[in-house]
Amino acid sequence: MIPRTFLLIALLSLATIPAHAAGLADEVEAFLHVVSVAGREEPARDFVRSRLQGLPVEQDATGNVVLTFGSGSPRRLVACSLGEPGYVITRIEPDGYLRLFPSGRVLVGALWDQAHEGNVVVVGGVRGWVPGGVVLRSAHLIQGPGGDFGSRGPFGVDEMWVDVGAESAAEVEALGVRLLDPVALIRRPSRLAGGLIAGPSARTKAACVAQIDAARRFQPGEGTVVFAWTANDLVNGSGFQHLLRTRGPFDQALVLNRGFGWKGGESGPPVPEALPAAAGLLGAGELPARISIRTAPHIPPAPAFAQSFDWGDTRVGYLGLPARYPDTPVEAVSGEDVERLSEAVLTFTATRGRSRTPPPPLPPPPAIAQIGQGHDETASLLATLIAIPAVSGAEGPLREEIRRRLPAWAKPEVDAKGNLTVTFGQGNEHILFVAHMDEVGYRVAEVLPDGRLRLETRGGMLTTVWEAQAALVHGERGPVPAVFEPREDWRTAGKQALTGPLTAYLGVSSAREAEALGVRAGSTVTMPKQMLRMGEHRAVARGFDDRNGCTALLLALRQIDPAKLTRRVTFAWVVEEETGLVGSRELANRLTDLTRVHPIDTFVSADSPRESRQYAYAPLGKGVVLRTMDNASLVPRPLIDRFLSLAGRDGIPVQYGFTGGASDGVAFLPNGVEMLPFSWPGRYSHSPIEVSDLRDVEALTRLIVATVAE
Repeated sequence: MIPRTFLLIALLSLATIPAHAAGLADEVEAFLHVVSVAGREEPARDFVRSRLQGLPVEQDATGNVVLTFGSGSPRRLVACSLGEPGYVITRIEPDGYLRLFPSGRVLVGALWDQAHEGNVVVVGGVRGWVPGGVVLRSAHLIQGPGGDFGSRGPFGVDEMWVDVGAESAAEVEALGVRLLDPVALIRRPSRLAGGLIAGPSARTKAACVAQIDAARRFQPGEGTVVFAWTANDLVNGSGFQHLLRTRGPFDQALVLNRGFGWKGGESGPPVPEALPAAAGLLGAGELPARISIRTAPHIPPAPAFAQSFDWGDTRVGYLGLPARYPDTPVEAVSGEDVERLSEAVLTFTATRGRSRTPPPPLPPPPAIAQIGQGHDETASLLATLIAIPAVSGAEGPLREEIRRRLPAWAKPEVDAKGNLTVTFGQGNEHILFVAHMDEVGYRVAEVLPDGRLRLETRGGMLTTVWEAQAALVHGERGPVPAVFEPREDWRTAGKQALTGPLTAYLGVSSAREAEALGVRAGSTVTMPKQMLRMGEHRAVARGFDDRNGCTALLLALRQIDPAKLTRRVTFAWVVEEETGLVGSRELANRLTDLTRVHPIDTFVSADSPRESRQYAYAPLGKGVVLRTMDNASLVPRPLIDRFLSLAGRDGIPVQYGFTGGASDGVAFLPNGVEMLPFSWPGRYSHSPIEVSDLRDVEALTRLIVATVAE
């Protein structure tokens, strides 16, 4: 049973929200941290109410937030929806996985579901927002025809399984997760250059912030003005209909709506339509001439199972914000446009509005509940190493952190390639343990004339997992926020695979502006990341491959007394494994007296509902894995039996088998050494949701120590 106590950490984004009076752009960013799945809009409702302190705010029977000024005629309504597309849990499997169904999935485009595959999500349970990952197949286990994505349609909700680190339905219950709880992408809003703010449902949330600002500045005059932030609009329209029935009729209504960029399908669902490229508010319907707009294709909101709301004689106008990458998880709006929208709302209400005064302090991002306890030493070291980006070929900062954590007796060396080694002990036998420091990611291949970045992969991975997600470019002046661009036909794409290289956008419009930020060809690019505990023993992050190996070597060194050894031992942390075993090949040329090599690397496991168990099945939590066969090696049976016996003698839980890929040990085989990789079972390799069990990392550490002392 998972312990009842737990730690709440504000990690819905790696960004820090300042606890002081803020501008509209800061309020938009704060609201983008808030998950408000359609039908489960309570967090958004609470955020809006917190931004309207001191005003006569009401909450009606359907969950709408309503603010009424004045009385009599004319009667005007300004409304904005609180909900956003997301999912709810519709089944909890006996093995602890969750199945989902969409909630409010309207006007989202063909690749909306696919944008969740292989990415971190949060689940809104009774104990807080719990982290999880939408399962994808491991890159190493896609062998043969299964790797042909060119002919496959987009990933869909029927393929969605969510891993929350539980081993059973009972553990899911202990996490506070139940049927019909909301599920959404983790929030990582990006503040881009040029004043842009990107994140899921940025147009809707920014419009609601503009309406908040207008309500705070509103000066009552003639007639009645009702500001409303409505619930259930994307589910059944009940909030809006209740508002019209209980607060109407209205002479005029202004709806801040996300339906721009769509038109009605002649015989089916709405279809996307290109928006005008120029800046400026988007408008439709009956709007005062004083509001400057650009007309654009638009579908007005409508309740489920009905053609439209019953407006009666109300004159209805619609306003929306222009956005880059509309209806994607990196939808980006301009802070200046939010200001314009606030002014337009005040214009609609026939008031100039008072000057802005400092709004209430912004709340911190909603917390993620990390309930697991124990494994403190392992988890702390792992989290530190995970947080340091080290794309293949750019391992320097991680190498320095590893060097800093070596025991005082260690005498580290760094070779010309950047490998870090520590050799100790004495004797004729020489054993090498080797882990790699690098991780998969991207490198800027070219800064395009318009400032966008053409990327090249560093290591093998599924590029669709990164498309339309937040990005970090590691430039000469530090990390620069960016987004991995969605393909041009993101809303209509018929295939899962990308047809060209992935690109990134910084918010700039020229190569010179990109270079001014310290971004050049050769800069590495990753996604924001941080290790999150899942369940009691597990964690999710990008980079367990091979930070687990790096961690196990460091932990083992803390338990070794070099003076007692009768053999020489080298621990190595090498570079560029993911791009061709570059570092280990250098070591193989230099360390020619080795007798045995133990690569410390992932055993990519088929312990997932989306994998075949034909091979590579090693359940998480069941111990260290002897990686006895992969695509580049097959270990002799006597060596396998020797270490199965050693693990059994010391009570170390152990498994063995075949998995895909190759290890650093392959580089040493031509030297005639014995080679047996030590591994831990890992799910979803080379993705943002690699999952590891801390018990397995600790078993791995024990096996390393036992082997050194053998």
